[in-house]
Amino acid sequence: MRAAVYDAPGLPLRIVELADPRPGPGQAVIQVSACGVCGSDLHATTPEGDLARRGAVLGHEVTGEIVEVGPDPVGDWAVGDRVYVIPIGSCGRCPHCLLSRPEECPDQLTFGALGPDEPDGAYAEYLTVSLSDLLAVPEGVSMEVAALCEPLATGLMCVRQAQLEIGDRVLILGAGPIGLAATVWARFFGARRVVVSERVEHRRELALRLGATDTVDAGSSTDVAVQFADLTGAGPDVVIEAVGRPGMLNAAIAAVRPQGTVVTGGVCMEPDSFDHLLAYSKEPVIRTARVYTKAENQFILEMVAAGRIDPAPMISHRIGLDELPAAFEALRTPTDQCKVMVMP
Repeated sequence: MRAAVYDAPGLPLRIVELADPRPGPGQAVIQVSACGVCGSDLHATTPEGDLARRGAVLGHEVTGEIVEVGPDPVGDWAVGDRVYVIPIGSCGRCPHCLLSRPEECPDQLTFGALGPDEPDGAYAEYLTVSLSDLLAVPEGVSMEVAALCEPLATGLMCVRQAQLEIGDRVLILGAGPIGLAATVWARFFGARRVVVSERVEHRRELALRLGATDTVDAGSSTDVAVQFADLTGAGPDVVIEAVGRPGMLNAAIAAVRPQGTVVTGGVCMEPDSFDHLLAYSKEPVIRTARVYTKAENQFILEMVAAGRIDPAPMISHRIGLDELPAAFEALRTPTDQCKVMVMP
């Protein structure tokens, strides 16, 4: 099969021929239909992050069609089934997996991560997956839209951690895929105002299409917190930080109202600090968002199938495998990209 291999920080991905994968017990092989390029893969392949295995195939926002089922299968899966893969890499055999809670599996593996036992990911024509990590793609939902379930699950996880209340005022820092996904769910679950802060104009426009009530220019000379207060009349009850760069946690604490909630949705790959005196004066609740649940992923697919949400505008580019190395590097300094979908 053809796949995009990562060699080292500073080097572009490389298209190579690899042996076709075979499924082990409780596994299947899928033919990859769509795989989104995730910011965490970009972070993992930087010198600062350096969390990707040399020689690995990355990619975890994936849908595909089952082409082979291994021995001792879990569940009622068959060749030809259209599936979305929850990229948790569970074992499929422990009590947590058997109770459909793979997010609690003690033996999770991460596609393309450091470590000799970590599996290859989905920037490839075929992928080996655990059957316990599969969900059926509903009829009428395209495979590329279903692949958005992963960033949507991350955004949903952030909103869950925020313990959002009906009528809350929410500030989302950053309108990349995670910030946009959090925008969808914050509005869905009853936020009265959802203000998205973003430097890039076309992403601000996209945030409005996906449910934001207002946007502010993060590149403006005016402080984001001041712009938020001018729009809503008060400080945000919830701030979701979806940028993942040093200084953003402190910016979120500075913006949130006293005793409000800050959720860290962005993945900062460098050590960061915040102003303790500022935090003492605000008394914010700070929550991290680590992992989504299988139930959340199932809920998202059902909401897409029912037409309750439409995440399709997040997809800005559809590319083939040969175009991936250049597109991957271009995403390090994005211009008009949002979610780039690889269609092997």
